[in-house]
Amino acid sequence: MFIRPAFWRNDRSGLLARGYTHSHSLPLRRFKVLLHRTDQNLVSVARAVMEVTRFGSAEAEYRMWEAHHRGSSLVLVTHLEKAELVVEQFALRGLPASIEPA
Repeated sequence: MFIRPAFWRNDRSGLLARGYTHSHSLPLRRFKVLLHRTDQNLVSVARAVMEVTRFGSAEAEYRMWEAHHRGSSLVLVTHLEKAELVVEQFALRGLPASIEPA
């Protein structure tokens, strides 16, 4: 009679809870997307944040005011490819943004 080792279980919830996407892959590194202060019209900044991130108006305005008063605002934390995409989309709208490791 063959007995399965513990790592052959069908239950992968333990791996998914630790951030693994598949049982054989490593967790994705996380990166912060920061929006920086700009001299653009603040309404256009809020609108760009809404378009790029799909935030509601209240959340986009909060990020806009945070960037305006503090110099930068944490917009989102995600994997590298999406972070690069969001920074490129902000750049297309004339907004300065950067990526930092989380």
